[in-house]
Amino acid sequence: MKITRVTCCLFILLLSLVAFAFTTNVTKAHAASGNTIVFKGHGLHVESGFDYINGSIETTVYVDAFQNKVHNQIVSTADVFIGQVDLLTNKTIMDASGGTSSLAFQIDKTLLSASLSAIMPVFDNQTGQKLFDVTVNMTWTSTSDIYHQNFTQHYHTQGFTINSHSNADIRDATASGTVFDGTTNYTPYPSMFAQIVSAKSVQVTITRN
Repeated sequence: MKITRVTCCLFILLLSLVAFAFTTNVTKAHAASGNTIVFKGHGLHVESGFDYINGSIETTVYVDAFQNKVHNQIVSTADVFIGQVDLLTNKTIMDASGGTSSLAFQIDKTLLSASLSAIMPVFDNQTGQKLFDVTVNMTWTSTSDIYHQNFTQHYHTQGFTINSHSNADIRDATASGTVFDGTTNYTPYPSMFAQIVSAKSVQVTITRN
């Protein structure tokens, strides 16, 4: 299971919209036919993906962190995903993730570098059972000039419509460090991909009664 750069870029922008939805100013309008909710956000974030094979076991790790300004205060969050598959049997060994808002996260506003230190509880994604804590110490170093990307999404059902748009300034990067559970470091090699991002996002959700 390898995560490509394109897939991850779309994934991180979607994560941005979710993070902004919980950490930014909200405007809510009431109408006879339902509600319109507008989320606006501007923040910095990083992402990194790791993928390596040891014997027949493939390990995939994803680490991200967000920094947003909310009511003139900086709010930061971070997430981790750890997946392991036995390539001989195609059996999933681990499918786990976790997150925290208690962290030390520094990111250069010019997107040249970033660092993250945090302890995150990790839970099995199938059962919800806590597996262990991981200590994450990660640094990002840019490897490219800044480039711009627009991301627009439209989703419609009978009950609601979501329109979202994100403008992002991005630097490709390399990430290295440890995701350590006390016994195993799940990121012994540098990242397969990494990015440092500054994004502005707007999401409009219209619900119908």
